[in-house]
Amino acid sequence: MPTKRGSITRRLLLAMLVAMPLLLGLTGLAIDSAYQSSLLKAEDSRLKALFFGLLGAIEWRDGAIDMGDRVKEPLFWQFRSGLYADIRGGGGELLWQSTSADTLELPQVVGSIPSGEGYFGELPVEGAPYFYYRYLAIWETDDGNEVPLLFSIYSEKRGMLRELTQFRQQLSVWLGLVVIFSIMLVALIQYWALLPLRRLARDLRHLEQGRRDQLVDSYPLELQSITANLNQLLSKERKQRERYRNTLGDLAHSLKTPLAVLRDKHLDPEARQEQLQRMDNIIRYQLRRAVSAGGGLHHQTLTHPLLSSLANTMDKVYRDKQLSISLDLDEQFSLPADEQDIMELCGNLLDNACKAARTEVTISGSHTGNYTTLCFDDDGEGIAPEDHRGLLERGKRGDQYGDGQGLGLAIVLDIVDSYGADFRFDASPLGGTRAILRFKNPA
Repeated sequence: MPTKRGSITRRLLLAMLVAMPLLLGLTGLAIDSAYQSSLLKAEDSRLKALFFGLLGAIEWRDGAIDMGDRVKEPLFWQFRSGLYADIRGGGGELLWQSTSADTLELPQVVGSIPSGEGYFGELPVEGAPYFYYRYLAIWETDDGNEVPLLFSIYSEKRGMLRELTQFRQQLSVWLGLVVIFSIMLVALIQYWALLPLRRLARDLRHLEQGRRDQLVDSYPLELQSITANLNQLLSKERKQRERYRNTLGDLAHSLKTPLAVLRDKHLDPEARQEQLQRMDNIIRYQLRRAVSAGGGLHHQTLTHPLLSSLANTMDKVYRDKQLSISLDLDEQFSLPADEQDIMELCGNLLDNACKAARTEVTISGSHTGNYTTLCFDDDGEGIAPEDHRGLLERGKRGDQYGDGQGLGLAIVLDIVDSYGADFRFDASPLGGTRAILRFKNPA
């Protein structure tokens, strides 16, 4: 059963729709808690300030409290204003009560509280929630007596709750707008951030449709390693496909010479078997090249016997020209390459030299410093210097000596490149062309 494919865009949007409200909801709770704490601290400070106002308004006369009109807070004089206060003695007896609480029964303190310390809290007054602030002060009279006075101030909580409700409503509206704006902004950012992926998908479709052969090098840093690897893979696949195609042409070109020899009616059975074996080796060699990436083998291969065998073959192929093919190299002469590669290289170069020559072909070799050089000379008409580069193109023929596909020198160049060797043309001392192979000796 095929796995359902998800969308990165859909996943990100879903994550935002879940995470953004949750995050802003937690933020709203934190802000609400901080604001509520700030309101409570403000109320505590206000009631404490009212306490000091009452304390400063007290006068002790004839064993009783006289507040007169010195209480400056107008809510204490306003009936049922929501702000009330009383002062009680050490035994709980009422010594003074604000005018605003004339018809109220304010709660009495249960138990004792230590003096010199204020207490802030919440309690119900006639069923309604109130804040209270209590402070037990020790009043020293003129005659030196100490009288405990318990101050109690009550403030209606409804005002703070109303303010908190309004704040929460405004906070909810603003957070809701922030959620909507944030989702829109993040969706826009997400669209912009995923544009390179969309462009990559589009470019891959173009690759599939054959409208381009590689990915452009203009993706963000995070995608460059992916696109670089894809380009390498595409290049490798393209080269492999090209190598398969070239191998078919190379195979046909390589089989041409032994087939020409086999057409000789006077060929003896031993020579015929030799050419058949050579054809088998050529087929194996070309198949191996088709599936390999190339690369020189750094071991020495004795070259004189191979060249001698090739010269004998060419004698049979070009019997009508009565060519003189000579080897001007030591019998121990060797090249740092694979035997089949040397056969392919030398076979193509010797075949071209025989085609171009009038009467004479010479093969010479030398070791100079870190290099080994092998030269093929003919006494033909030669090749103009400006035509040298064109001859190395696959399918390009520079002669009119007979039928061919123009693949020989291209095959030579492929093998030479795989070994990091050099190949060039020059003028020959025989009057024709010199083809020069130069290999760097392994360390």
